[in-house]
Amino acid sequence: VMFVPPLCEQRRAWVLDILQREGVASVLDVGCGEGALLDCLSHPAPWLAHTPATPAAPLPAAAKFEFAHVRTLHGLDISADDLEEAIEATRPPDVKGWAQHTRWEALDARVWEGGLEVPNSAFDGVECIVAMEVIEHLPPSVLPYFAPTLLGHYQPDLLLLTTPSYDFNPLFNPPDDPAPWGFPDPTQRTTRVFRHDDHKFEWTVAECTEWCARAADDWGYDVQMGGVGHNAERDPWGRGEGLKASQVVLFRRKEGAEWAERRRTRAAKFVKTDGAAHILRATHLSTPHPSAGKPAARELIAGAVAELMREWEEARVVVTELWREDRVAALCGGWVEVLVDALDQAEMLVLRRDGKYVDDWAVELVGALPRRQKTW
Repeated sequence: VMFVPPLCEQRRAWVLDILQREGVASVLDVGCGEGALLDCLSHPAPWLAHTPATPAAPLPAAAKFEFAHVRTLHGLDISADDLEEAIEATRPPDVKGWAQHTRWEALDARVWEGGLEVPNSAFDGVECIVAMEVIEHLPPSVLPYFAPTLLGHYQPDLLLLTTPSYDFNPLFNPPDDPAPWGFPDPTQRTTRVFRHDDHKFEWTVAECTEWCARAADDWGYDVQMGGVGHNAERDPWGRGEGLKASQVVLFRRKEGAEWAERRRTRAAKFVKTDGAAHILRATHLSTPHPSAGKPAARELIAGAVAELMREWEEARVVVTELWREDRVAALCGGWVEVLVDALDQAEMLVLRRDGKYVDDWAVELVGALPRRQKTW
């Protein structure tokens, strides 16, 4: 079996795509481990998200690559050792590296040690909870608290869950292999062979669908089932058509006061009051650029662009190259839409929208000659 890209990256890409598409600003990563997702979300987006307050028209939907714009980030895990790496993953850099984007949005990142079954008021109001490859590790004493705490107590807009698909497991071994690779069910409740020695169960698609449908019905959520991770190699025995290695599940909260009250009332019966409180292991506050959200006049932006192009001795420059210059991006207040608007209005500049994406757009300086080519 081969996964391209690696299965862990496919799961993470599924989560990031939803966070970007839904415009999520606050995330709790339950079972964050060494902080792979936290690391991704701690890196700043290259520009501010367009909102009704943006002083420029939005770009066409397909023109601008979207990024997650998370401002509040929590990671929770029971492993103190793993959290050491998560702490480093969320630590702001001392000095901005050449490949790093300027930060235009504040970020409050916190790393916690503790179990998900214990409520934490710091997580109240979080928009999205992520639990990647976590639920199958939960012992019988903790699993009953998963849905009541995450869906009932916190009531996030979204819960994103991934878990192995047991239906895919036969592909890891030849048919009728007398000694299949894997780990026998440590609970001895089944004769199944799992992918990890700490897994307490691995659900079939039907079992996962049943559990998720019941949890969604109990806590007032709509649920969407899916999967990622197909076998990139052809199975010699023709197995696995359409099977995915990881099941992915999106819970979306049903709105309305009646649903909210039902969740609160029901969750109160399940809240664990005798568990150890979470320990805050680290708080990392990242501050935005002082010019964030404070664009200059369009004439000043256009003038800075023209001056930069003359300095570079270039008659034509790609828009995203200009954006990498802090002096230009700062004048735009962190909004790439403001830069595009300034280029459109400037008489000395011509914006060429030669491609679908803003990465393909270029600006030309009227009357400028291309840099003279070297003859050696």
